[in-house]
Amino acid sequence: MCADNKSYLDTGLLYAWSDDDLREQHQKRYLKHLRNAPGKVLEIGSGRGVMLRLMKEAGIPAYGLDSFEDTVVYCKGKGLDVVLGDALSHLATLPAASLGGIFCAHVIEHMQPEQAIELIRESHRVLKPGSRMVIITPNPKDLRTGERFWLDITHVRPYPEKLLVVLMKREGFSDIKSYEDGEPARNIFEKCAKAFLKIWFMGFMFRGDLVVVANR
Repeated sequence: MCADNKSYLDTGLLYAWSDDDLREQHQKRYLKHLRNAPGKVLEIGSGRGVMLRLMKEAGIPAYGLDSFEDTVVYCKGKGLDVVLGDALSHLATLPAASLGGIFCAHVIEHMQPEQAIELIRESHRVLKPGSRMVIITPNPKDLRTGERFWLDITHVRPYPEKLLVVLMKREGFSDIKSYEDGEPARNIFEKCAKAFLKIWFMGFMFRGDLVVVANR
């Protein structure tokens, strides 16, 4: 789902951050959800392959899926296993209980409601018992999500925490946990500035992305 970060359609450029080093530092936090996966992990919307490379370095078997040919070629050039295609079509080709995990960051907000439901339903079908699905999406509780969310013309709608939890529970996921992932800072000065503004705006700024982790 994610385009090359030189494209104006890239969520990473317009909504989050375009610095690969900062993104890598931040995404290392998500590895804890995927360690000891009972099989290969699929990253839906692998983009430039930052998370894929982190999983590879951590010894987590994984492959990526992206709908943009340029990013697939880029990742393959970095020695990463990535296939070209869209999420729903690819999931439909997979056997039941064939994956050890799914990592899906900044993809679901690009989907219509019926597509989002199908994504969750198909993910549950293809995951092995004991595996996890991780969904990361812009946090509607952060004041900055408003205008910035719609700067990406491919965004369809936000998916709030309560809605995602209900959808995942309805499709059979269990032990669903959600949290706000504090937005990263490039240095101590930026970190202090963000902390001050968060206090000033009564906690409604710099809350970070919404992360939902669910067990199959």
